[in-house]
Amino acid sequence: MITPVDSYEELKKVLDEKGGFVLAHWDGTPETETIIKDETKATIRCIPLNAPEEAGVCVYSGKPSLKRVLFARAY
Repeated sequence: MITPVDSYEELKKVLDEKGGFVLAHWDGTPETETIIKDETKATIRCIPLNAPEEAGVCVYSGKPSLKRVLFARAY
């Protein structure tokens, strides 16, 4: 039940329609995490320690990101 996404719209759609965990790039700032939480009710559940580095951009801010994190809603 882990779905990788590359955009904020995808993140919201997966949370609304499929649920489960969403694997997405995050810029590492608490401000972005708070905005995503306030807008989607999803929080970061895990920052995988053994995940390979993967260059990308934060799904919300567009800032550089080296890893994906797991977002999910509590039910």
